[in-house]
Amino acid sequence: MPDPLVEENTKDSEVWNQEFSFEEGTNYNITSPSGKGKTTLLSLCCGFRKDFNGELLLNNKSIHLTNQNDWSKIRSEQLAYVPQNLSLISSITVWENLKLKNNLTNHKTNDQINELLNYFGLEKCKEKKPHLISLGQQQRVAIIRALIQPFETLIMDEPFSHIDKANFKNACEIIELTCEKENANLIITSLNDKTIFRNIEQLCL
Repeated sequence: MPDPLVEENTKDSEVWNQEFSFEEGTNYNITSPSGKGKTTLLSLCCGFRKDFNGELLLNNKSIHLTNQNDWSKIRSEQLAYVPQNLSLISSITVWENLKLKNNLTNHKTNDQINELLNYFGLEKCKEKKPHLISLGQQQRVAIIRALIQPFETLIMDEPFSHIDKANFKNACEIIELTCEKENANLIITSLNDKTIFRNIEQLCL
């Protein structure tokens, strides 16, 4: 149980205060109202937080025993993450944000990154800085940034909250195609269980 949620009522949770595991090859949509720990759970899974009671294993190893160098390698090769706050660098352009990420692994070519920008309708935004585009456009940039790295699991924290229906459908399609190509699974959080992703297991946090 995460320290911030010790005082919360979690008796109906399918995750907290019990043994639970994310299975390889299974996609998950984790739903709950705000304040029940969705972001905290994903932050724990990515190693950004360790303030919890109990045991959390990644690849059969306690995350408390995983050092920062190991986490850096894991996050660049195994876990792609779209945080709710997006974490785009405001002082550089959209293109520079994407190139900075891709330079870590050189997983995609410039042409492939441009194809994703075009697919997401962001070709006119590439030379703009993130704070000069809409929140929906920023979310799409953050999704592309995650998709251009190699990964075994794609983790997304309420990634569509500012995206309109048409762009939501396009985003879901390319996310599914990329996960299939990478032979990866998806873990996503949302405020409700409405999703167009196929073969996804619903979890109530």
